[in-house]
Amino acid sequence: GSEMCIRDSGKTLMGPRVPDVKPTKLTDKLYVIKARDKFPTPQNLGFFTNITFLVTSKGVVVLDPSASVEIGRMAIRMIKTVTPKPVIAVINTHYHGDHWMGNQAFAEQFPGIPMYSMKESAEAIKNVLGEQWIQMALKTTDKATRGTVITPPNSFIKDGDVLDFGDTKLNIHHYGKCHTPYDLLVEFSGTPYMHVGDVLMGHRMAGMGDNEGSFLEGMKVLDKIKSNFGDRTFIPGHGQWRNTLLAEEIALFQTLYNTSVAVIKETNDDPNGVGIALKRIKATPFMVEYAKHTPDFENSVAKWTSLAYLEAEQNNF
Repeated sequence: GSEMCIRDSGKTLMGPRVPDVKPTKLTDKLYVIKARDKFPTPQNLGFFTNITFLVTSKGVVVLDPSASVEIGRMAIRMIKTVTPKPVIAVINTHYHGDHWMGNQAFAEQFPGIPMYSMKESAEAIKNVLGEQWIQMALKTTDKATRGTVITPPNSFIKDGDVLDFGDTKLNIHHYGKCHTPYDLLVEFSGTPYMHVGDVLMGHRMAGMGDNEGSFLEGMKVLDKIKSNFGDRTFIPGHGQWRNTLLAEEIALFQTLYNTSVAVIKETNDDPNGVGIALKRIKATPFMVEYAKHTPDFENSVAKWTSLAYLEAEQNNF
């Protein structure tokens, strides 16, 4: 059955073909293949992360090719409906697998192309995280991602770097720890758009666990984005691109973290403090509204409150 690794003429069986999702055009050059869902399921075959691509005078640049080799192949089919130009670069904004597991399709189709990330992200993928994500995807999609192998980034970029693709330059920013310690922001110069990976998300609370992210550091990162790029339209890894994503994420982080700090101080770090904080957080007008549009809200808000509360305790005592 499906538990066995079925081999066909010596080749490992691949997961099912991922249905085509027509790219949405943002500018003459910029497109997003939008994921409909916020989390991986057997039904969506692991396609829950937006794929952004840019058609430049030198060729196509792909950002975050989502979560499996078959999703990557779907992206390549869709790029071909827009331009005959080859893909000449891939960028992975951080080390979570739903942003790099599609790399494999591009490595197969366009051998030797640079795949950019921060060096630390690539090292994390090669060490332990890569295999964890491969396994997690198989589990959450009921093996729809099978055949996907770790294809880590091979070229390294950091804050302040500029990638020049002829008629378009990509300005690379890293403002510190937010969703992970190594989140890249990619500014498409000459456009109102900025790709934010998972630093901003549309009605989704995810990540931040295992000491990867930080609410306190994250608020500083969000503040820097606001100072430098407050007027941009932000393209997130999950959810709809819009300008209001930033204000929403700032409100989310502040509500979770500042409420936790207040409860710790008021109750003198009561053992039931996290429960008190959760109740208060859920009652804020911001959260009441946010809950209406956020899948899996109850689980997520409990998890995020406990993380914010733990961090607030560590920072205040």
